[in-house]
Amino acid sequence: MSPEARPVRRRVDESAGDIASLVSLGLADPQPTPAPPPEPTPVPDVPTPEEQANELLLQEALVTAGVGNAAGDEAVIDALARLEPTEVQAVARWLKTKKPDPETK
Repeated sequence: MSPEARPVRRRVDESAGDIASLVSLGLADPQPTPAPPPEPTPVPDVPTPEEQANELLLQEALVTAGVGNAAGDEAVIDALARLEPTEVQAVARWLKTKKPDPETK
């Protein structure tokens, strides 16, 4: 056989192996299983005092603007009440701003 036709012999490093093989051979300890991630903290259903104040401000602004409650409005008010107080005050100010009567224009 010519040197070019000879099969190439690969060296195998028998000391290397994956951790499962090393554990089964008794050469390594089993790896610890990672702890599961912590459960998410449940969101409290009770609004904070700040959210309660925001909700009252929004409801007052809606009453002043003559807007009645419709289906689903409570969920929207709750969502708006979670905003920062300055943002809620801006929304309330917009609702309380007198609009020109479209018929007199």
